[in-house]
Amino acid sequence: MAIDCLLINPYFLRFDPTQKSKRSPYEPLGLMYIGKVLKNEGYRVSLLDCTFLSSVDEAKDIIKSLNPTAIGITSKITLTKNVAEFISFSKLLGSVTIIGGPDPSLRPERYLRLGADFVVIGEGEETIRELLPCVIKGDDPSNVKGLAFIKKNTIVYTPARPFIKDFDKLGAPDRSLIDVDKYRNTWLEDHGFAMATVMTSRGCPYSCNFCSNPIAPFGRRYTYRSSKNVVDELEEVVLKYGFDRIWFADDVFTINRERTIAICKEIIDRGLQFKWSCLTRADRVDEYLLKLMKKSGCEEIFYGLESGAQEILDAMNRNMKVEAMRRGMLMTKKAGIRIHTFVQVGYPGENYRTLIKTLEFMKEIMPDEFSFTISYPLPGTKLYDLVEFIDDPDSEWDSPSENRLLFKSDIPNTALRFFIKKTKIELALRRRYRKAKLPEKVFNRLSNVILKLLARSAGKYDWNKRSQIISRYLRYEQKTRFR
Repeated sequence: MAIDCLLINPYFLRFDPTQKSKRSPYEPLGLMYIGKVLKNEGYRVSLLDCTFLSSVDEAKDIIKSLNPTAIGITSKITLTKNVAEFISFSKLLGSVTIIGGPDPSLRPERYLRLGADFVVIGEGEETIRELLPCVIKGDDPSNVKGLAFIKKNTIVYTPARPFIKDFDKLGAPDRSLIDVDKYRNTWLEDHGFAMATVMTSRGCPYSCNFCSNPIAPFGRRYTYRSSKNVVDELEEVVLKYGFDRIWFADDVFTINRERTIAICKEIIDRGLQFKWSCLTRADRVDEYLLKLMKKSGCEEIFYGLESGAQEILDAMNRNMKVEAMRRGMLMTKKAGIRIHTFVQVGYPGENYRTLIKTLEFMKEIMPDEFSFTISYPLPGTKLYDLVEFIDDPDSEWDSPSENRLLFKSDIPNTALRFFIKKTKIELALRRRYRKAKLPEKVFNRLSNVILKLLARSAGKYDWNKRSQIISRYLRYEQKTRFR
């Protein structure tokens, strides 16, 4: 019997170059929420999670056997090739294709050109709940908010879908839709612990120029679940499914201090034993909060350092001071919580001096772990409007580890790559030779000369040219949130 809707996660773990040494699979929470809503409406729903499949062909065989009326596919940058192949195959089967996720919300036209029947813009739960009966019955979906589709050779955008205000009503995602055992066992085999993902809030109130999160799919807002609702899910994940690590997938976990305190106290009061980590801002923590987080099981916090140069942070519209980052990160280490910093290099205006400021900040903080990325202009962001692309604006990295400039810059890719290697070596030398500083000093001086030569062209491109910035920023400001 054909099912009403097949949801597809087009991510294949085996093809991800970042997963070669240790596999770290994360559940497709978005689809698990969509599936929960549709099941509650009485539809026959299945989730095809490609994470552990061996090939696209294997996935196609499963799709064909299920014969779904509608196929819903999530997409993001680095997954578009797989999504395009699934769209084409779905058309051959005669299934209606519905695409959603971060990237489709920002550039729905691209997916419609690939052959998708509908693109969901923004949060998908309510939109697909209203859309699926139209698909099954063949009704006109024009009254369904939050959609893009083609009608009479013209792209139609329905009115924007209002954000979900009561996140508690959604609660936990439906984990019965995925193979939970496979996720848990993969983590245990490669890491010695089992990590699950939990989302306790949606949206981000900040507006960093490089980030698409304030735009889509969750928008520049902050909607959160209550502490009891969150810990009810944690209890299920730990006691029922056997996970002993939790990754909180919120954009800024500690933004609501009182709620964070309530979650920590609820975990402690229930006697739940597990370790957890989260992403937040260094100006959103304090000594009391960090001590309570540590007591409730927090072992690592991921911070978006981005840059150690105040002028770059200001250009990014980070609304962050270097001193606030320093204070928050050192406070975290003092509380006995590990820190992982995300560093972005090559943002417009980057030069030798700003790179060195970032290096010195990193050496002062000495994060337990860190990762680098070269600035990536995501569609819909102010950074995307500011830069001039080297090739097609739709070009993208094949994987998150590719790390190459997509836009014309006065600081070459070679300088940025060299800086990343230089920083890794200098931090390693500082860790290894804590007392003997000579190795680090010698390497620092020699590598500074090389970096200065590689970055010598920085400053020749006038990023602050008034006409360019004003014209492109005005075009950005004239856009509606979701068209």
